[in-house]
Amino acid sequence: MADSLHQIVIQADPDTIYKALTQDKGIKAWWTDTCDMAEQEGDACLFWFDDRQTCFTMRANKMLPERRVFWVCQDGPTEWVGTELWWEIQTLVDGRCLLDFKHMNWQKDDGIFALCNSTWGNLLQHLKDHCENGDVNPWFHNLKASA
Repeated sequence: MADSLHQIVIQADPDTIYKALTQDKGIKAWWTDTCDMAEQEGDACLFWFDDRQTCFTMRANKMLPERRVFWVCQDGPTEWVGTELWWEIQTLVDGRCLLDFKHMNWQKDDGIFALCNSTWGNLLQHLKDHCENGDVNPWFHNLKASA
């Protein structure tokens, strides 16, 4: 099994980071502009990519406000199914937060693993920019502009 591990310091309070990880408006600002987020533990989060041709379904196993978010991929590309996504928010003494991110339990470390690992590094920078500055710049754009 392979795990993707990332860590980033964010100049924002834990509530801002938690909302960016758990609410439609938050996810749409930094990851993908097409999603439906879980409202409570046990619910599903849906994320669409490739002009809505690909859908990932994540079960929200843990949602501890201002502390932790934990999902399990239930449906999507074969290599993602069964993987676990885990975010841990730690408040630092200077008002910043340390965000640990893990995308765990990949069945192999070849295929799309390396690409996804690199993409997560970019996504976390987008998350940081959103939490610190209010930037709205999702990495994946699925919504087509109306003519």
